[in-house]
Amino acid sequence: MKVGFIGLGTMGLPMARHLVEAGYETYVVSRSRGPIETALAFGAFEKETPKALIETVDVVMTCLPTPDSIKDVYDGEMGLLAGASRGKVIIDHSTVNPATNEWCYQESAKKGTAFVDAPISGGPMGAEAGTLTIMCGCDEEVFPAVQQVLTAFGEYIIRVGQVGSGTTVKLLNNMLIGVHQSALAECYVMAEKAGVDPAIAYDVIKRSAGFSKSMDWAVDAILDRNFDARFSINLLDKDIKLALGLAEELNMPLDVVKVGAEKVAHAKEKYGHQDVSAIIRPLEEATNSIVKRRTKENH
Repeated sequence: MKVGFIGLGTMGLPMARHLVEAGYETYVVSRSRGPIETALAFGAFEKETPKALIETVDVVMTCLPTPDSIKDVYDGEMGLLAGASRGKVIIDHSTVNPATNEWCYQESAKKGTAFVDAPISGGPMGAEAGTLTIMCGCDEEVFPAVQQVLTAFGEYIIRVGQVGSGTTVKLLNNMLIGVHQSALAECYVMAEKAGVDPAIAYDVIKRSAGFSKSMDWAVDAILDRNFDARFSINLLDKDIKLALGLAEELNMPLDVVKVGAEKVAHAKEKYGHQDVSAIIRPLEEATNSIVKRRTKENH
């Protein structure tokens, strides 16, 4: 089977590498030369356009940042859909919205091409390790073949339901990240202000009912003051807004999520390109606090 990959970012590049390592003849497309050179070095092949890519392969995977970027890659004379044909499969790993998924599904169906929305969770670490969680929305008969390919970089791969359902679950997950990171910011700053070592507070809460995986994601970044983006505040802000948009369509109140969204948007103003753990920084500034790792002498 020949596969194609578009979107060679921090997630997509290691995913493409895993496809090569799994023995798939893998073709890539990118607007940036650097990722292409890296992909060529680990054994992938290059195609000039999305159209040429899908004409060459059996399955195309995309991993793009926004609904607009999906339209840019899928639509147009050199886009994926222009080269789509019966029997091909398109798998989209982007975090967008169900409406975008439905557009991709309907346009692909016109060409006899199957479409799967398959958002991913696990961050760059999961992509590097090949242990991503992949939530798929697709027609039932499409899933077995898709699942086989996705085992190249996925550890837990599940069909959630029809097209759009995978994206819905991903938006639910990411809106919780916004809430959790906002609450964690208050937790750690409050510990610091009360004279409690935040590292000890983390250690205790990890063994208690208040724990969330977001604590594991953030603790070292905060305590070591390393906010290099693994998953940026900008992207989280985009995802929460997509979740709020879906909630509005469903006439679903998200009162707690809206508070988290406000905290994320506030942090984005100054720290948008930093990791989501940097959501703590505006609160630190407002309270004249810095949460950092203490030396043993400070204990």
